[in-house]
Amino acid sequence: MKFSSVLLATGVAATEATQRVTYNAHQVIRCEATTKNQMDQLQVMSEDPALDLDFWMEPRKSAGAVDIMTTSVGHRAMIEDKLKAMDIPCRVMIEDVQTLIDLEKSRYDESSKKVGEDSYFDDYRTWPEVHAYIEGLAAKFPDLANVWQVGTTYEGRPMKAITLSTKPNSGKPALWFDGGLHAREWITVPTVTYVADRLLNEYNSGSGNNSTQLLDDFDVIICPILNVDGFDYTWNGDRMWRKTRTPNKGSPCDGTDPNRNWNFHWGEAGTSTQKCSDSYQGPSAASEVEVQAVQSYICEHKDTIKGYVNFHAYSQLWMSNWGYTEMLPADYDDQNALSAAAVAAIKGVHGKTYDYGPIATTIY
Repeated sequence: MKFSSVLLATGVAATEATQRVTYNAHQVIRCEATTKNQMDQLQVMSEDPALDLDFWMEPRKSAGAVDIMTTSVGHRAMIEDKLKAMDIPCRVMIEDVQTLIDLEKSRYDESSKKVGEDSYFDDYRTWPEVHAYIEGLAAKFPDLANVWQVGTTYEGRPMKAITLSTKPNSGKPALWFDGGLHAREWITVPTVTYVADRLLNEYNSGSGNNSTQLLDDFDVIICPILNVDGFDYTWNGDRMWRKTRTPNKGSPCDGTDPNRNWNFHWGEAGTSTQKCSDSYQGPSAASEVEVQAVQSYICEHKDTIKGYVNFHAYSQLWMSNWGYTEMLPADYDDQNALSAAAVAAIKGVHGKTYDYGPIATTIY
């Protein structure tokens, strides 16, 4: 799963009463590029703030579809004319983005009246509800789970994680899963929470699953929401917000893309130095306190943490190292075999086809 875009600099409006950003008349078009040259031209468009485009599915290295949010019917027509000149056909995929946002909210307002353990995964949940749910899991399985705080966000919210372990503090190899790094990618949050839920509820259940073997062999650490500030803002301010909420000095545009703020090869391929870009890398490596907290924990436990899976949306992609270079890591064969097995399992269970490969050669 992968998601990337360029910040909408204009064309959205916040109502004074609620301070919510609205997306009335915003449309999403799907455009099909058939050549690498067309993808290259789309990439140039995606980095041009004057065009005011939000790429929901970003240009890749090879041919394929890209999904672009436009700000009005006239804006869409202008973009389609540009793409038509490039021989790239497009069609309207979403007629009105705000209509879907309103439906999402009304569905939540209804489902929140009856939320319980059995109905929790029927809808998206706010960050306090997510934290309450993993705390409930830990209370239900005190011998297997513990909730703890990874760090504190820029705005002072807790970053909570749940550790699943049959032998706490024994030095077992560990796996780290997280979601909610990009604020608007809501589906990642219940996805990783569901992983915790199933592993705990199915451990030693005798139901023929592999949860018991996994937890016997590994500790599993799951942080449902890394970017809690941004996630909260998508609920109460701008549903399409992606970055952190840290102010940027000398700019009206807040936030840094936490996925491009890691200390490792910071500021290289796939990032932006533009503060108003949704891919803004930040003023320095690990400038974001959320990134600092996760980096510090992983480095402090580098002897036991053997795997890290970071969930994004949308697209059907299973990607491995590296993103900053086309050079392959030393354990590429192992990584690629694992990727192949993962996408085969998804296909076998859900019938969905995922592309896989290193980040740099898959999308950048």
